[in-house]
Amino acid sequence: MRVDLHMHTEYSVDAAQAQTPLQKAQACLDAGLEIIGITDHLDYYHRRGPSENRDVEACLRDIRAAKQAFAGRLEVLVGIEIGQIHADPSADAFLRSHALDMVIGSLHVMPNDLDIYFHDFARLDCDAFLKDYFSELLKVSEHGGFDVLAHIDYPLRVMRHGEYIPSFDQYMDRVEDVLRSCIAHGYAFELNAAGLGSWQKKVGPPQNILYEYRRLGGERISIGSDSHTLDTVGRGVADCVRNARDAGFTSVTVFRERRPEQMQL
Repeated sequence: MRVDLHMHTEYSVDAAQAQTPLQKAQACLDAGLEIIGITDHLDYYHRRGPSENRDVEACLRDIRAAKQAFAGRLEVLVGIEIGQIHADPSADAFLRSHALDMVIGSLHVMPNDLDIYFHDFARLDCDAFLKDYFSELLKVSEHGGFDVLAHIDYPLRVMRHGEYIPSFDQYMDRVEDVLRSCIAHGYAFELNAAGLGSWQKKVGPPQNILYEYRRLGGERISIGSDSHTLDTVGRGVADCVRNARDAGFTSVTVFRERRPEQMQL
């Protein structure tokens, strides 16, 4: 099953322009994908309100149009990636008022509105940061309201500096807390390929974390390229499938109208 359940169009503020949902779907069809989730960003903050999704209502309208236009050739799931769902009550209100196939829950920004991706980690106490990161990610998980817990390894993509090579190996007790919460809430745990474009040159999460998720009883996984350009759709999906099978998974969870279905890998 060729799936890519995490990707962005021009409606996401960090994605390249000139890639409408229709163009994204066409690129996915050309790449041989069978099921895709278009999941543009909508981040919330503790201090400064919702981010400027370029136009979330138009975004969802255009994804639905792509879903209809490609019916019978490519299954397009109408999704959203909610950042910091726990930071602002309006995130929950948004989800209550919109019919979606799937919702990804993410942590991109810390409570002081520190943007993880763009911070200079050479000037930060990385040990303290990672402890705070897992504490905050657990809050996201415990808050709930979404279907897929995204890219647990998100900070690893950007934390490397000088001689410092970031790792979660010293924080596995905190990782385990997040994994147990993920399982208890019924989320799909995401394998995300964006690390292929970073210094890591591999998909995430680190394989030992995927083993631990399986050991703890995790059954649901999701797979996504995290594509932000037309030419990266499907990137790393085969690597994610290989890692999932190596850890003992035989299916991927696909959400339709927020209801999970297991599809064979």
